[in-house]
Amino acid sequence: METLKAVCPHCNNTNTIPIEVAKKEAICEACSQALTDTTPVVCDEEGFKKHIDENDMVVLVDFYSPDCAPCNAMAPDFEAAAKNFPLEVRFLKIDTTMTPEIALRYGVNELPTMIAFKNGVELNRFVSALPKAQLEMWAESLIQMDFR
Repeated sequence: METLKAVCPHCNNTNTIPIEVAKKEAICEACSQALTDTTPVVCDEEGFKKHIDENDMVVLVDFYSPDCAPCNAMAPDFEAAAKNFPLEVRFLKIDTTMTPEIALRYGVNELPTMIAFKNGVELNRFVSALPKAQLEMWAESLIQMDFR
């Protein structure tokens, strides 16, 4: 039986779920919350590391600042795009004012910057605000990539 590792967006517990369950309503074994929740996860250092290293799915990270006008303008589109990819792409948000060390580590010096990860490895990035349609196209293209 094929399985999917999914980090809970609520408690950061890593769950291993059968693929056929993942297509339905997968529940976290630690906190009993839905693993299919698509709300972008605001992460600290520990949560960020866990999500990019332990999810079997692509993780799309928005590096932002609450004082950044383009970041704030893109936020609703980022959240809306995430709704279309439960357990296919995990959407994260890193507040660079609260966790500047993560931004520094990845060379993020313009906002907004979005970086896609798979198995802890950076796949690609965009340094600009993207509308919902472009975010969805990017996420879809990342799902289609063969990572073997």
